[in-house]
Amino acid sequence: MALTHLEQERSTTEVIRDIIFDIQEMIHSEVRLAKAEARETAQRAGRSGGMAGGAALCGFFAAACFLVTCIAALSLAMPVWLAALLMGVFLSCAGWALYIGARNRWQQVHPFPERTVQTFKDSAQWAKHRTS
Repeated sequence: MALTHLEQERSTTEVIRDIIFDIQEMIHSEVRLAKAEARETAQRAGRSGGMAGGAALCGFFAAACFLVTCIAALSLAMPVWLAALLMGVFLSCAGWALYIGARNRWQQVHPFPERTVQTFKDSAQWAKHRTS
């Protein structure tokens, strides 16, 4: 049972329809991947943020206790107001250094879904070769 020439080859319309369908599927899968990456990143950031908030609160209370202790110790050698002023200056400098460190680390955060961009580029390249 031999196939005729028309049965062996698909029409141009069918080929174009298949290509368009494949491109739509790739776009849909890229969107799903981007959503999954964003959800994963948000969950990690949420858990990290909660833990960081708890740590910050504990650290704040510990620092307050330590600060009062330092002022009390310094007040043995100088007036209380001068001891408090020195601790204020010291804490301002430490806070500034922490701010600079945090800003530098924040600049290293890449919120853009890098894997999605790469697979989208790969898919576009594949689609370009397929239509050629």
